Amino acid sequence: MKELLTLFLFSGLTLLFFILTIVIGYLKKRNIFKRLSLIFLLVFIVLISWTSFRFFSKSYQNVKEVITPRTGKEIYDALFDAPRESNCVQVLHYQDQVIPKIDYAIWLHFRTCPSELKRILSKHRFSKEVVTSPSTSLSIPQYKNIKWFNPLTLGDTILVYEYANESRNNIQTIFTNPQGSEAFIRDILD
Repeated sequence: MKELLTLFLFSGLTLLFFILTIVIGYLKKRNIFKRLSLIFLLVFIVLISWTSFRFFSKSYQNVKEVITPRTGKEIYDALFDAPRESNCVQVLHYQDQVIPKIDYAIWLHFRTCPSELKRILSKHRFSKEVVTSPSTSLSIPQYKNIKWFNPLTLGDTILVYEYANESRNNIQTIFTNPQGSEAFIRDILD
C-alpha cells in the first residue's frame, strides 16, 4: 500500500511540475521550459503507467484469492477446525456457500472416525433426533437440487443433530449413521 501511495504521490508531483513548466514556458516564451515540461510529461506517463501496473497486479492477486473456490478440506476446517487425526476425515462431496442469501448453504459429505464426530458434536449444543424409516419422515429443504446429498443412503436409522445460534442466522444440521462413520452436513449461514 505504501508503494502505491508513494508512486501516486510522485506521479501527481510530476504532473504538477509539467503544468507549471508549460505555463511558465508559454508565459515567458522560453523554449527551455517547454522542453523541460515535455521531460516531466514523459516521466509522468512512465510513473502513472507503472503505478497502474502495480495497482492492477496487487488487485489481481487479492481478487484471485477471493474468487478461488475452497477445497472440501478447507471447508471442513473452516466449519469444524482441523481434525485431531489427519487421516480420519475423507471429504467425498462438497458445495460451498459462496454468496450468503443466494447460495442456500454449505453442503458436505464425508467419512470420518467416531471420535472425530464426537469432537464436532462437542463444539455446540446440538439437539438429537433418531429417524427410523427415513424415507417418509426426513425433510431437508433444497437438498434435491444437489444430486449427491442424500442422507437416506446412511441406512434405516439416521441420527440427526441440529444446532442454531440465538439469532437463528446460522443453522448446522448433521445427518449421520449410528456408527458415526459417515455424515452429511448442511450449514446455513444467512
